[in-house]
Parts: sequence; structure tokens; C-alpha cells
Amino acid sequence: LGVRRGDRVGVRMPSGERELYLAILGVMAAGAAYVPVDADDPQERADLVFAEAAVRGIVGEGGRFVAASGDDHAPGGGILQGDAHPATAPIALPGQPTPDDDAWVIFTSGSTGVPKGVAVSHRSAAAFVDAEARMFLQEAPLGPGDRVLAGLSVAFDASCEEMWLAWRHGACLVPAPRSLVRSGEDLG
Repeated sequence: LGVRRGDRVGVRMPSGERELYLAILGVMAAGAAYVPVDADDPQERADLVFAEAAVRGIVGEGGRFVAASGDDHAPGGGILQGDAHPATAPIALPGQPTPDDDAWVIFTSGSTGVPKGVAVSHRSAAAFVDAEARMFLQEAPLGPGDRVLAGLSVAFDASCEEMWLAWRHGACLVPAPRSLVRSGEDLG
């Protein structure tokens, strides 16, 4: 859909659904960085964050990609999931990101009144996850047979501890709706 290495793509989907994490992985597979905004945040915040990050487009509910207004190089949009279709011509693979390319851009809560974006490179993400694994998983490292709860908003930096630790070790990421995570009693 026109997304390329070095682009930034907004992601604003309800938490607790696997499509959210598939969209994030899809954005990164295209070589772009994802810019998460919580689906429950006010539209004004989403507009500010996406404008500040200069996103190429936004993946929203249902996995629908909508090109940013003013982007003359991207098609109008489309669904990022669904059945494969036969192609009449080969599809060019996007440029692979380098360790120094941005993986995601997280925005602060805006203690000055205006949210500020912090870009996190693939190198920094890998170093973060490796450091966490050394600190917390020494005696019992995660592996493909493990399950990791994904219950935090992807717009909150701590969500990276859920997603990236699971993905780094091949564990199963289990999305949970915010209502379940907040209930506490039902979470177990």
C-alpha cells in the first residue's frame, strides 16, 4: 500500500485483539516504524501525534490502512489482512530495516502540555529486550512454549516489555482486552 523503509505509520486499534499486534509486525515488515495511539485516546491527541510524527498513513480498526492526507504517493488505503490473492506480476519486497532505522515512535504524556515523540531504533529495542532477559529471565528464560500476556496499551512504553520479550524469545503473545486486565479478579 505504498509504505516503505523509513516511513512512519500510525496504529490506532482497540487493545486485546491479535490484529493490533499483526498490524505492528506488518508495519515493521514493510521497513517502517509504527506510531501507536491508544484507541481510547481523544481524536485531538491522535491528530496531534500523527501530524507530529508525519505518518504515511494510519492502520485503524479492522486493519484498514488509510493514507495520510497530502500523501500523493500512497494509494487511498486497503485492508492489511485477509486471504492471499494470486498476483499477475511479482511483488517487490520492501527494503529491510537496518539496526539504526526506527522501529517505533512513542509519545510522552506531554508534561509541558504538548506530547513529544521519541524514536526507538531496532538496535535500541534489541538492546532493551536483551538487557531485560539478562536481568529477569536468567534462571528460566522464555521460550516457544511460554505465553506472555499483552494487556497494556501499545501507546504506553511498558507495552514493549510484553511484546518484544515474547517476540524475542519465540513465546506466544496473548492479547487481553483492557476490561479484563483492569478487573484483576478475572485476569487469572
